[in-house]
Order: sequence, then C-alpha cells, then structure tokens
Amino acid sequence: MERHTVNIAGTTFVLAQGTNIDTTKNAVVQAVRAGGDLVDLVVFGNEKVSALVSPGVAVLFRSLTVDTDNRDTGDTDFPFAHFDSYDSLENL
Repeated sequence: MERHTVNIAGTTFVLAQGTNIDTTKNAVVQAVRAGGDLVDLVVFGNEKVSALVSPGVAVLFRSLTVDTDNRDTGDTDFPFAHFDSYDSLENL
C-alpha cells in the first residue's frame, strides 16, 4: 500500500489509506491559484484536518510503500487514534 504524506508549512500529515494523492495535490494547487483557501484532509486515524494553503506556503508531498492498516479506512465517523502530526505516528 502507498502511504502519502503532505507537509504544509513545516507540519507533516499522514493521509488516510486510499486517499487519492492527485486529488489532494489538485486541491492544494487550486488553493494557491485562488490566493489562498482551506484544503480539507482526512489523516491517519480517520480524523479531519483543514489546512490554510496560500501562495508562499511550502507544501511537500511524499509517498512510500507500507503495510496495510485495516483500521485506517478514511471513515471519519470511526476515528481510532488521536493524531496530530507525523511525529505522533512514531508512537502508535
């Protein structure tokens, strides 16, 4: 499985399994082109995060192959672990 992360202004978010990374990239590009906007993400743990993305904000995408986590469905009605950042993932 591919695990995708997005780093926005120095904070890294691990996206939920099955997230379409191209859709996320397009949302970020559209926010920048609009002069700034909120980009909604569903992150590992099935939690919603909104990030303000605007021109001048550094955004970095990363993908790597990992084992599937059956809890990580992207269904925000069933969160399974509090998750603030990539660093928190190390403690799960």
